[in-house]
Amino acid sequence: MRVVFFSSNSNNYNSAAFENTIYPDLNELWQEFCSLHKEDRFYCVSQEPAMFMPDRNYIKIESPDSGLSTDLFVQKISELEPDLVIALSFWVTPYDWLAVQDAIIAEKLREKGIKVICHSKEAALLCFDKYQTMNFFEAKGFLHAPGIFVDHDLYFCAGNQVEVKHNVYKECILQQLRQAEYPLIIKNPVGLSSYGMTVVHSYSEAYGYLNSKKNNSSRLIEKYIDGQQFGTEIYGSDGNYTVMPPFSLSVNQYGITSPKLCQKTGPVKDGQYKLEQLKEELIRLAKELHLNGFAQVDLIWSSNSWYIIEINPRLSGMTTTYAAASGLNLYEYLYRAVTGQALPELKEVINKKIPLKDEQELKKLYQEKDVLFISQIKNLEALQERERGYCEVISRSIFREAFLQAFCTTRP
Repeated sequence: MRVVFFSSNSNNYNSAAFENTIYPDLNELWQEFCSLHKEDRFYCVSQEPAMFMPDRNYIKIESPDSGLSTDLFVQKISELEPDLVIALSFWVTPYDWLAVQDAIIAEKLREKGIKVICHSKEAALLCFDKYQTMNFFEAKGFLHAPGIFVDHDLYFCAGNQVEVKHNVYKECILQQLRQAEYPLIIKNPVGLSSYGMTVVHSYSEAYGYLNSKKNNSSRLIEKYIDGQQFGTEIYGSDGNYTVMPPFSLSVNQYGITSPKLCQKTGPVKDGQYKLEQLKEELIRLAKELHLNGFAQVDLIWSSNSWYIIEINPRLSGMTTTYAAASGLNLYEYLYRAVTGQALPELKEVINKKIPLKDEQELKKLYQEKDVLFISQIKNLEALQERERGYCEVISRSIFREAFLQAFCTTRP
């Protein structure tokens, strides 16, 4: 069988500005994976940074200055005469929309009679727009954080329309905020992860934010659900889905899971969390969306119930964590997961973000027997400390805390 993994990118990417370091080496993992399936041929078609992709058997798509032509992807993939095509969608800032673009490519491939594991553009769009996601949760009866959508153009329209004396839309939004139960979370409904999220604890804080320069696009204002935060992933298609046991996610001082600081610990097995009930509800979610591939889900456990916060129809930091916990080669894990094959029982692991390290420090860290995976992304042209990147370390839960602490300490 001939299998093609693919993923597209919508952004400019300057490879000279980024330094990516991964242990174990993805090329070695790819070679090992291919050796496990000698009767099959595997290929990758992607664009830089080609996240999750090896250099071997990799066809790089160069985007024209005018933007990506999805037909170019379809052409390159079709030339490989695949029996199966699998989307390995990843993420970019400021818009987490690559799953939509991959869905368009997948739709064109299906029109040519090629079997593809990739979400539909309808599902990808619904998950991309968190306001649509919230309405979907409400319509289908899923526990979620209720919210208020604030259309940026309408909220500020009075300033551009000389005949408008009073902005009725703005007053309606403010009236809802006066009656709201605080605290609330204000976020970009089409942004990536929790970047730019703000927690407000009173009407005056909400009013101040909406009327400040920070409010430069439409916003979704959700009720803050007080509880423990978790993440999980769903794999599969056509009603055949695997729901992974959740991992506990750390939060920052504002009670938000920060993508650059979050620590993932698990898998969680404690029966108090009603894990079977969660599994049933997430399978129902997958069936309602007709998911087809990989999806990551953010959850909150509050008042003895599970709340679904958002769905990301792509790979995530959870993916490499689950792969490490399974003990499988990363590509073997991805292949088994999405094609509905059995996965091993997960071992306990910790995924921790630590300060950026030089190459020698990373090599030394990876030599520790309990370290399973390291991924460091360094932006060499970053102007601010928070933009310089991150180092993610996945280790067994028995990893020596003192040793990890030493590596978490920034050198003088």
